[in-house]
Amino acid sequence: MDDRHLGKEQRFLLRSLKDLDTELTEDQISKADHEILTREYSKRLSDLMEDARNGGVGRKENPSGVNSKTWLWVFFIVAVATIAGFAIGLLSGDRTSSDAMTGTIRQSIVTKLGQAQGLFADQSRWPEAIDLYDQVIDQQPSNHEALTYRAWLKYRQGESSEDQIAAWQEVLILRPEFPDAIIFLAIALADQGKYSEALEQIKSLENIEVSQELRSVVIEQGLLGEIYAEALYESITQSNELTLQDLGMSVEVALETANYLLKSDKGQRSVSAIKLFRAVLLTDPVNPEALSRESLLLAQTGDEVLYQRAIEQMYFAVQENPANIEALLTRATLLADGDNLTACQDLERATSELSLSTENGLQGQFMPQIETLSAYLSCGG
Repeated sequence: MDDRHLGKEQRFLLRSLKDLDTELTEDQISKADHEILTREYSKRLSDLMEDARNGGVGRKENPSGVNSKTWLWVFFIVAVATIAGFAIGLLSGDRTSSDAMTGTIRQSIVTKLGQAQGLFADQSRWPEAIDLYDQVIDQQPSNHEALTYRAWLKYRQGESSEDQIAAWQEVLILRPEFPDAIIFLAIALADQGKYSEALEQIKSLENIEVSQELRSVVIEQGLLGEIYAEALYESITQSNELTLQDLGMSVEVALETANYLLKSDKGQRSVSAIKLFRAVLLTDPVNPEALSRESLLLAQTGDEVLYQRAIEQMYFAVQENPANIEALLTRATLLADGDNLTACQDLERATSELSLSTENGLQGQFMPQIETLSAYLSCGG
């Protein structure tokens, strides 16, 4: 290998190391793949620099212009990629031909992923999206995004749930913290009634960053409430002194779980929901949602003592949360037949707070109740 060829290979390795860092940042290569290639590229670069310092002493001539150690190194990388199923097989092979081709392949993959995502909104075009994901997987067999979303579209089309569950489980072997695969797997397991397994998946999300789009999917599906309620229903019904710590729930999850139970046909749904509200209040004694929803359940029993207790609880809730829309509307509802003046004041304040809020979804959540209360109370009439 002459000095001219040595300089060219050094430049190639330096560019390749830089490309690896870019690919890692853009999620085009896994951390494991990045570490393997970076280590091998750096070692090869170090060997070349050592050869240059020694003036080429100790190197054997090779008719092809490439020494046997280089070929051994290339063979090792390709073998690892083949055996382990890493996405680097194609990329490392293309590096040995040209950087331009590597860039073309990478751009092709990114383009196809974007095109597939753009077809999600039109269900009739899901087969096209699946075909694009097939093309990406042909180029990059371990592309976690393509594997995950191809399985999701197939699942939504009614294809074998077991096959798609297996696909997401394989993705999570390669990318254990990929939230998209975790959430889709949890949905499929819940659909099969495997709530304990689904709960394990959901709990694994606690220390993972999840995008707002995925959070919206979880909320719209009512996923957290359903999985926690179904998986822990027996524990909830059998214990009289629940704590959120015992259940492994946050305040938000406990409220969603209670809401799911109230909408279910379970025999102890109201009692179970009250237990969860009280568990929330042990952690957060002034939580307006727990105070409001428990008060409504107490008032609905028809027991006069519990009804008065509910009203007292709502005076406390509004005192501690004077701008909370739910607390104001709940107290207005309970006072509608006994204290019209206070009820109308609460309704007016709730309407004002809603008009000032920038939080998404509140209009749809509270406007029906406001309209119903306005018609019933005839405030200002």
